[in-house]
Amino acid sequence: MLRHMRRSSIKKLRDIIAYFTFKAKHLTERRLAKLIYIAEIYSIEKFGRRLSEIKFFNYYYGPWSPEVDHTEELPSGGDILIRFDTTSHGYDAFFFKPNVDKTTISLSDGDKTILDDVLNDWGFKRTPEIIEHAKSTTPCKSSEFGELINFDEYIEECISTVIENDDDIVGGTLDAIEEYKIGFGETFKTKEGILNHLRSL
Repeated sequence: MLRHMRRSSIKKLRDIIAYFTFKAKHLTERRLAKLIYIAEIYSIEKFGRRLSEIKFFNYYYGPWSPEVDHTEELPSGGDILIRFDTTSHGYDAFFFKPNVDKTTISLSDGDKTILDDVLNDWGFKRTPEIIEHAKSTTPCKSSEFGELINFDEYIEECISTVIENDDDIVGGTLDAIEEYKIGFGETFKTKEGILNHLRSL
């Protein structure tokens, strides 16, 4: 199931799962999948980009990921214990628990901030609440049952908001306009020139 993913994408998924595993309690596979999905939404809204490359489908309990469903294929390094058990409400489930005191996780500070925000907002909520929130998000509501959830339109929508709220980008764009007005528009003569300038901010 994970063969289609690049090695770097598998590594990142593994790190995201490890981060949640070591910081959250009572983490079932279903709960984990919804938290990762919500993290995708947070990342899009804050940075205008996906957190990972994993796929989500609109399913019975909201967004479902086949990659998360096959986490037993991930190279855990022995630091994550996946155990079949029964929830407090009597449901059978796979639980994710730390198997060591510490582990190595290679995520950017921005990604860690996103995951911490998700844990702060949803880590102590009941699973049905998390499921309902995930189902209420725009990308999920925009897809039919059984369909792949498409994040592209939501990314485009959120990028506009991110740009409008980023003083550096707005300032850079105003600089470009001023250069153009006074005839010094060499930096912003091409699309690539504009993009290079904005990336440097």
